[in-house]
Amino acid sequence: MRVKHSKFGSYLGFCFVLALAGAKLATSAAARAQDDSFHDAVARAASLSTLAETSAPPFHLKLTAQDVTMHNPEYSAEIEVWWASPDKWRRTVTSSAFSQIAIQNGTRYYESNSVADYLPFWLDELIQSSIDPIPVAALANVSADEDQPGCGNWEVVHGSGDEMFSSYASVCFNPDGTVRQIFAEPIGLEFAAYQVFGYKWIARQISVWPGDRSEVTATITVLEPLEEKQNSGSGTPISSLFDAPGETGLASRVRFVSVPESALAPADSPTRPPLTWPSSYTFPVNGVIAVRVKIDRAGNIREFPLAISKNQAINGGAVAQIKTWKFKPYIMDGSPVEVVTTLHVPFHLKYEPLGANGKEFPPISFSEHIKEYRALSDLRAEGSKPFHLHASFILVGGPAGRYEETWQSPDEWARQVEMGGVALRETRTSGNTAANFDGDARWRADMLAVISAMQDRLPESRTFQEADWGNSAVPESNVYPAHGADSSEPVLIRAARGAVDANNHPTSGQAYWFDSDGRLRANFAGGATVVNSDFAPWELKQVPRRIELFVGATPTVVVTVDSIQTP
Repeated sequence: MRVKHSKFGSYLGFCFVLALAGAKLATSAAARAQDDSFHDAVARAASLSTLAETSAPPFHLKLTAQDVTMHNPEYSAEIEVWWASPDKWRRTVTSSAFSQIAIQNGTRYYESNSVADYLPFWLDELIQSSIDPIPVAALANVSADEDQPGCGNWEVVHGSGDEMFSSYASVCFNPDGTVRQIFAEPIGLEFAAYQVFGYKWIARQISVWPGDRSEVTATITVLEPLEEKQNSGSGTPISSLFDAPGETGLASRVRFVSVPESALAPADSPTRPPLTWPSSYTFPVNGVIAVRVKIDRAGNIREFPLAISKNQAINGGAVAQIKTWKFKPYIMDGSPVEVVTTLHVPFHLKYEPLGANGKEFPPISFSEHIKEYRALSDLRAEGSKPFHLHASFILVGGPAGRYEETWQSPDEWARQVEMGGVALRETRTSGNTAANFDGDARWRADMLAVISAMQDRLPESRTFQEADWGNSAVPESNVYPAHGADSSEPVLIRAARGAVDANNHPTSGQAYWFDSDGRLRANFAGGATVVNSDFAPWELKQVPRRIELFVGATPTVVVTVDSIQTP
């Protein structure tokens, strides 16, 4: 399973999509060549837009940030930097969440923080990206593959074995080589409004996502050369701004470090209670939740916007319990630091389909049902024996006709519908499909409906996500859309996504009904229901000999399979 989301707020931070600026990834099969192209593009972007580097001219920068979607004042901030060299600079940060004065002057480092000395991660992202937007070191070991024009991708794996799933990462660039967005966990940034400053191209707008629905956009309001002989806005000579009132030590500064979960230890107290899990009507019922957290210097979880798993219905409940966990402070260079990490939490749920009313059903997922159906009943499954099928059908309130199908493989088949001198023929040869219609056009839609009824209409495998499908236990009569509500004992499992009406019949989306023998008893898609019955064996397959099509609740076609033979 791969998980991908669009933004960091709506974006789940495990989704990183890596894209290349100006230089496209090589299309060669050699991964090393692709990696070199990617890392060359990263290095080029860094050289174009990094303000704080050894050879860069001194500068004065000021930016203001605000929440442009939810207008939460918690996410308002002002950052100002006076930078003379890598070891001579001053920074002030002002916000309701955190305030700071930091001064580096040679080997002396001074830092004064607000009483609430937790530096939020979104604010740290703005501080770092305003002067050094490309995390070159963090991307150094990335192995990227081309996935779309000008972009590269890599996956991050969570869990192992059957519980394993992966997510994407992303860094995108503009055609001129400057960075456009970085979704490279745990970083989530977008850059816009580039302008020239000296020989650099600097983004004057930077957006970050704190993890809720907020989007924080920072605008650079001042970016100018720094002349130490000038006075600052307060009238203080620029040169005096670097005079630190004391020495607090570089090692004790407030900062984030990214560490593996294994590097953290639970606090001795309070005792961490075991997690509790609800019953679930979605799958999987066993797996792992990956939760991205930010931990303060005392070991408390302060931010937990990111949770991802194969069963996303339980993510919220897991986060609500995990956020109370406490860890021992993480020590680096002799001082506690803030930590960003991913916690991998196993879950084990009781399977309880909707409507079960206390009756237990085996925990068979929709994907497992599909596998059973393929092996048990699907005449057209990969590797199945060729067949020649004859069927007759009756349009409800209309004429009768014939259906014929010859199938050799998924890429070699022919099927034909004939009715009152009108014929519709579809063929597929060497992967190419052709259709031919001959006769009165008013019957074309009905004939296409017959062809559709003969197919299983299963969801596309390339977009299939198990957690999208809810499972319900329903009576056998539930396959018929015209049937009223039924309180009989549930005997079928319906895997579905979409809405239902007052009688618990699907009205949108897709639905599939399976019996205890694994047979596909009905399917719903595009507003139409196909009901299968009268199963009979053929070549170790259980094949329905009666197929009914309903459009909405209206009976439309009844098909009877007359014979199946080996061609």
